[in-house]
Amino acid sequence: MSAKNIVEEFFNKKTLSILKLLLFDETDQFYLREISKKAKVPVATTFRIIKKLKEIGIIEETVIKKTKLYSLSHNKNTKLLADLLEEKKTVIEEFVKDITQLEGVQMIIRHGEESKDKTNILVVGNNINEKLVKQEVGGIKEKYKFNIIELILEPAQFNQMSSMGLFPGKKVILWERSSTKL
Repeated sequence: MSAKNIVEEFFNKKTLSILKLLLFDETDQFYLREISKKAKVPVATTFRIIKKLKEIGIIEETVIKKTKLYSLSHNKNTKLLADLLEEKKTVIEEFVKDITQLEGVQMIIRHGEESKDKTNILVVGNNINEKLVKQEVGGIKEKYKFNIIELILEPAQFNQMSSMGLFPGKKVILWERSSTKL
């Protein structure tokens, strides 16, 4: 079990939601109701969690007249929490995010078995710039020593090859344009 998963097991979901908001939201300070709304935690529960986090030095409270604002304390404990709870993207997620920005891409599919250092990816769409896909594959290989074996197909080609059984093994749709019907 990863360190992130172990930490998540110790915190209840509501505390974790509030912690992640304070750690990773770009906003510097929050009102109590704002934390409650963004973290999707009831106000009374948010108040109790905030009080506890304040006592252990995770957050600071600033009082302006009758208004209380809460912000993340910047210390070694909050840095440690941020490192443990940060959502790190996998190599495949990074690849998918970049490829979905290309014009014409309708679907990205992983097929066959993925190993620790390579995977097979189908990029399906119309008039996809193969050169840009290959650049992204090369960048991933250079940066992570991870090999993506890509195949770029038009939707009709993909449908025909699928019906012929040319993509054996498990297929996982990694991304699909919402209005795509292949």
